[in-house]
Amino acid sequence: MPSPASADAAARRGPALPRSVHAGYGVGAIATHVFSTVPSLLLLIYLTDALAVSPALAGFVVVAPKVVDVFAGPYIGVRSDRTVSRWGPRHPWMAAGAVALPVSFALLFFGFPVPGTPAAIYVLVVFVLAAVSASVFQVPYSAMPGEITDDYHERSVLQSWRTVFVGVALLLGGALAPVLVESAGPGNALAGYRLMGAVMALIVLAAMVGCILGTRRAPLRRRVQDSQPLLAQFRTALGNPYFRRLLPVAFLGVVASGTMIAGVPYVTRHVMGDPGYTALLVVCVTLPLIGTMPIWMAVSRRLDKGPTLALACGFFIAGAIGLFFIPVMGGLPWAIAMSVVVGTGNAGCTMLPYSMLTDCIAATRAVSGHHQAGVLSGIWSSMEALGGALGAWLLGAALAVSGYRESAAHEAVRQTEQALHGMLVGSTLVPAAVMLGSALFLLRYRLNAAAMARLTGD
Repeated sequence: MPSPASADAAARRGPALPRSVHAGYGVGAIATHVFSTVPSLLLLIYLTDALAVSPALAGFVVVAPKVVDVFAGPYIGVRSDRTVSRWGPRHPWMAAGAVALPVSFALLFFGFPVPGTPAAIYVLVVFVLAAVSASVFQVPYSAMPGEITDDYHERSVLQSWRTVFVGVALLLGGALAPVLVESAGPGNALAGYRLMGAVMALIVLAAMVGCILGTRRAPLRRRVQDSQPLLAQFRTALGNPYFRRLLPVAFLGVVASGTMIAGVPYVTRHVMGDPGYTALLVVCVTLPLIGTMPIWMAVSRRLDKGPTLALACGFFIAGAIGLFFIPVMGGLPWAIAMSVVVGTGNAGCTMLPYSMLTDCIAATRAVSGHHQAGVLSGIWSSMEALGGALGAWLLGAALAVSGYRESAAHEAVRQTEQALHGMLVGSTLVPAAVMLGSALFLLRYRLNAAAMARLTGD
């Protein structure tokens, strides 16, 4: 058995990618995460507090398009695996997504003139189109790192760049977007949502174009075509124990994050008494996401990726439990401190699963002999999209059970103490419990630098 030192040295083979490719790849995360963050943060409250949709129906509207995406994502991955063009297999699909997603994103928050069920149907249809359009870009985008480098730690470098831009996306989608919504003033929320949707759509478009141009000269180390049919590729992908064990870890992590994000505007509006705090708390979560990245990289190189991810889960859980005590611990200062703790953990929970996915792509190739970057990324992207939406659905369920009352944009509704308590539990303790489940599943994951060296024969 190779020593850890020799395995680590073997895992570092190959030249480093140029910084232009690092940055070009990373900027694509602005597009994918602005699209995931804004609906996760604002779509549920947009439905319940601006379009007068009941919490139960709103939860269905948020999650149903992502169920469609569960089937669309892997299909897109297989088709991109088989694509042959002068721009490579991924870029034509990414370009198509860059055309479709900004338009559907802007329409999502345009506002339907009839509140209630008609508005819910409109949002549902547009959200399905937007979710599929996002997958057309994101699935091939996620497949790229496993194809442009064979270096175990270089894949982490790529993901660290991506995570920094995820932080930028959170600032844009999580801090700027609520400010744009509130800029229209009280009683004029629909105009604020329309402005926000248009601005975020332009940001998404710019990020997608920047990613396509920035990665156009990235080295493609292998042909990615695979002649297996879709079901056979599913069996091969899920037959790899490393990918199969990583998937529930990442899924539950995304569910936990999605539940907490969806709860922020409810907590700031109804518990803390000021919706303007939404942007502030998102900033407190986001700055550690950017600032602690070198630390998580260093810890990952020392402990390896799995143990480091477990540590990150611990930070998230501690911060989420702390947020439950906002009403009794002084309000805003305590909320800021706990948001920083959550953000520190979320930084590792954002970077490391993606890096581990690229390792699984390489491991699947070594075990089966098939190049399945597209289908693996398709399964992953579908899981991620469904997980975020399921988090919002969990919060919607908590609101419905606790008796939360929906309202139109011009109405003011007083919520009961039971509704406020259910909202706080759903926004804090529920995501903490889900993240604990992610950490427990992580105990079964065994792919590290030494195992990668054994699988690849180095």
